[in-house]
Amino acid sequence: ARVAQRFNFTGSAYTLDAACASSLIAVERACEALRSGRADLALAGGVHLVHDLTFWSVFTQLGALSRSSSMRPFDARADGLLIGEGLGVVALKRYSDAVREGDRIYAVVRGAASASDGRAATLMSPDSRGQLAALERAWAGLNPRELGLLEAHATATPLGDRVELESIRRFFGARGEGEPVALGTLKALIGHTMPASGI
Repeated sequence: ARVAQRFNFTGSAYTLDAACASSLIAVERACEALRSGRADLALAGGVHLVHDLTFWSVFTQLGALSRSSSMRPFDARADGLLIGEGLGVVALKRYSDAVREGDRIYAVVRGAASASDGRAATLMSPDSRGQLAALERAWAGLNPRELGLLEAHATATPLGDRVELESIRRFFGARGEGEPVALGTLKALIGHTMPASGI
């Protein structure tokens, strides 16, 4: 609300909490507002700057923090995550409006979707079915063979990484010679920025 007041924005202004999916869902909601015509410009982002005792206590009790103090996503030595801090915001417009107004375009969002695992999962035990549902929704009408870079969630927890890799394999399938796909994750460099990680 403070950002909307300062910039004289008159559309919806709100904070949402979807754990580490928060900023991705903010982008999804922003895209919906643009598609529906409820907004002509949307700011979506995430922030993780506050570390309090409760936060550290919960992640310690879950056994999610790396005991080796190294974050190694998709590595056999992965033993948990490191926590990072960060903030990111993107300004989103309909593509035709951005072109007409001469805006600098950094990327085009062609699909955005989300899903949950339902009862099949726990906080530390994700289920591939929810991840596959989100991929299917986000890629509806798009060709998965066009993928060039996949920025992974990559928690560096053995089960989380294994489930994510399985979801990626099942959805995108095997690639042949000359069809490389880069798999990356900034978490390995900066740590898990929780609700800001998707941005």
